[in-house]
Amino acid sequence: MQVCYCRAYDDLMPWQSLTLTQNVNSTLAASTLSLLRWQDLFIVAPYLLLIVVGLLMRRSAKETGHIKPFLLSLAGALVLAMAGYLVKGENYEKRFLHNFSNRDYFAQNGLIPYGVFSLYQTLFNSHTVSDKERAMADRFLAEDCPRYSDNPYCRVQRRNLVLIIVESLHTWPIGMQVDGREVTPVMNRLVAGDSVIYAPHVLFQTSHGHSSDAHFIYNTGLLPLRDGVVAVHHGDGPYPTLAAALDGYDCREVICTPGVNWNQNVTARTYGFDTLYTRDHLATALKRQGNIDDAALLDFAGGLLPSLRQPFFLEMVTMTMHTPYTDGKVPPSWISRSDTLNAEARGYLNCVHLTDSCIGAFIDNLRRHGLAGNTIVAIVSDHTQLYRNRVLGKTDYEAVPDDWGIPLIIAGCDTTLRYDAVIGQVDFYPTLLDVMGANAYPWKGLGHSILRYPVAGAIQPRNMSVIGDSTDLTRHQRLAWDISRLLIFDRVSRFSTP
Repeated sequence: MQVCYCRAYDDLMPWQSLTLTQNVNSTLAASTLSLLRWQDLFIVAPYLLLIVVGLLMRRSAKETGHIKPFLLSLAGALVLAMAGYLVKGENYEKRFLHNFSNRDYFAQNGLIPYGVFSLYQTLFNSHTVSDKERAMADRFLAEDCPRYSDNPYCRVQRRNLVLIIVESLHTWPIGMQVDGREVTPVMNRLVAGDSVIYAPHVLFQTSHGHSSDAHFIYNTGLLPLRDGVVAVHHGDGPYPTLAAALDGYDCREVICTPGVNWNQNVTARTYGFDTLYTRDHLATALKRQGNIDDAALLDFAGGLLPSLRQPFFLEMVTMTMHTPYTDGKVPPSWISRSDTLNAEARGYLNCVHLTDSCIGAFIDNLRRHGLAGNTIVAIVSDHTQLYRNRVLGKTDYEAVPDDWGIPLIIAGCDTTLRYDAVIGQVDFYPTLLDVMGANAYPWKGLGHSILRYPVAGAIQPRNMSVIGDSTDLTRHQRLAWDISRLLIFDRVSRFSTP
């Protein structure tokens, strides 16, 4: 499990995540199978060998008694334990490219100390906030967080909002052509048009919650935990939310998965949505069995439009672009038949093209119902998946923002802006408050609106390094991770009252 997890997320799974059985489904199974390699047989080989040794010892025990095989087994276990403890961390550097806190602890201290550390974190970490920490958070919020209520970037308030969180969408396919044809014609037209804010170099700031961390960031303006899954372990809130900032809106969320995945039955209420539509709702309404893809999601959401009370906030979470990118996952296109790309890139870009066309069909539905002129459409991504440098045959050490960036697109607003500097996912929330004219809501999040501040970098949770440029905002950006952690643990006393 840890090997597959490392291949997907470049980190060790925290022990408490082993309890997330609600996330086990066909998508997870398919993703796991696609990550397996024949070399993984070496992982189970020692255990198979141990079984053989045990059977042989059982035979000898009839003649020599049980004490000898017991002592041999104990000696073998001690040797393995010492090997895990004493082996130097440098041996793991090539296997784990990045350095989240769990991976870092394991690389520096070895297997046995990491096991003790994980057990302690799981069983004895009380997540209590001391008076000193509470005072530090108060000071940060009072002195370092923006306090404004004006709306200079929004001429028309109370517009509808559609937020589409696209699974694993990178920036590099936007504007790309395969065999002379556009991969993302819909998003290409959006980013090239007027009244659009486009930031192509957004740093993903998700941690062990992955997609759910992105939903948390976008909906609350807070940063996730670096050592746990906030949506599961602290998903009950209360938190400040985008839905609360859009006071009086009809707030609904549509997802492709069961509501138990990532605890979305709970977080939908926590984030302020009046109604959550899950895979079961979509399957029943569209009379579809089996997998619910992005075409079904956006078709269902388009069908909701006549029933929504204006102004409305409609959030959608796509799924088609989740790994694996195998043949038959989506209908073939000219991309899947191209000989200019490797198989993984063809599969990924074919999924990107399908989701792009589904977004286009939904926007057509907005126009058909006379809603396009009064609706902001925001398109964001949850996290990265396939860096362009890998498609080009380069190593991750050669990656540049054009390879790993995820996009932020806000269409239909009163500003036209292409923002080429690196920003973080946490900067989306305050930027959207500016776009929506919702700054009467006092919580501006822990990021910065790119319409007001010269954001030029962001902090990644893996090793708390600056990606992009260090500026006057860097100190705030780094402290924000610690403050967000305290706010999550202290959420009941902090956010229970307006």
